Amino acid sequence: MLRRVGFNLIDLMRGTSSVALLRELESIQFESSMAIQQRQKQLLDHYFDALRAALPLYAGYRSFEELPIIDKAFANRNREQLTNSHYSGRRVRKKTGGSTGEPLVFYTGTQSQSYLWAGILLGWRAAGYRLGEPVAFLAGSSLFSTGFKESVYYKLMNIKVFSAFELSDERLQAYAKEIASGGFRLIYGYAGAIYRLAQHVIASPTRPRFALRGVVCTAEVLTPMMRQVIETAFYAPCFNQYGCHDAGVSAYECERRQGLHLITTRCYQEVLEGGKLISTDLSNHVFFLPRYDTGDMVVMEDKPCPCGRGFPLIGEVTGRSNDLVSDPEGNTVHFMFFNYLFREDGRISSFQVLYDRHKLIINLHCHETGNDWSDYLKRTTSSLKFDQVAFVENLSFILSASGKHRFVVRVDDVDAVLAGTERKH
Repeated sequence: MLRRVGFNLIDLMRGTSSVALLRELESIQFESSMAIQQRQKQLLDHYFDALRAALPLYAGYRSFEELPIIDKAFANRNREQLTNSHYSGRRVRKKTGGSTGEPLVFYTGTQSQSYLWAGILLGWRAAGYRLGEPVAFLAGSSLFSTGFKESVYYKLMNIKVFSAFELSDERLQAYAKEIASGGFRLIYGYAGAIYRLAQHVIASPTRPRFALRGVVCTAEVLTPMMRQVIETAFYAPCFNQYGCHDAGVSAYECERRQGLHLITTRCYQEVLEGGKLISTDLSNHVFFLPRYDTGDMVVMEDKPCPCGRGFPLIGEVTGRSNDLVSDPEGNTVHFMFFNYLFREDGRISSFQVLYDRHKLIINLHCHETGNDWSDYLKRTTSSLKFDQVAFVENLSFILSASGKHRFVVRVDDVDAVLAGTERKH
């Protein structure tokens, strides 16, 4: 009860109901899939009626299925037409990081904000977390905000923020020491940053002793190799969590870790041919984004999870649509092509593909330098036709503005970008 005091106080300060919604979701998740589908259908009907009543742009549509699919560009061009002028509650301004090509400014209300944190906490709970226990938050600006109010919220939630922007050996050493000595029970944050910390822990001559219940990765693709390294480093199970706040998407792994449970009381999901995820945030009546292209690609599971939860399962988030590499001749491969290529190679700890219109460079982080990559070069050039394809070793990765690791980065000039990188030791 004492542990919930800080969370309840935050809800009071923000006008949200995250704790109450968390308790509700903890019960709903074990309803039958049919009952959950009926809940979603009722919410979708209510959303569609509210959409047509509030926005002249959609007043003429007779069914939800008739609505066109929209994207960030459409939302940015039609911001006023998508805004509910009749909404009288608190509006929260949000901005995406633009990882799919351009940022989006949009608005949510207290219900969406409640769902945002309730969904995150539901995933933490599946990892063994108890409200109020200390959490190490390893991330950048896409996951945490800065400012006085935010610092108060994190304090009340017993969250310590560790920046993922600059991860030198010295900083990683300090992070590992503080997480171990501080009795943190959960690590949450960017998959790539947590993976880097795990690699550092394993390589350290003296391994810290952690008190973690689990590690929850989000915001980036978590590969099987990354999960294995993280669990080896921290002696704790590693869980995946997936979210797209502008689309109302929130999904989490349960203790079985056989897929991501999609919280369908918040969103209505559609998966198109090729795996493209289209979603509608049913909880956001402030800024309507019906049938919104998330830019993500997923694979859904047909079978229910053995855990007994009724939420549908995302079997795999295969990446964003811009995790594709396309050559001048139109040949295209997904970043998972490279992931499968390198995953059994113990020399390679991580990688990044950098390319422009003429050149493709594959930056491999490896334990020892001077390796022969000719076999990988042959297999790459058989699938992609660039003027030049080359492998480099241990150059600094190019990070997004929020500090995320991107497996694939398209730039205007590869040489110019490489000229500004440093050799990693």
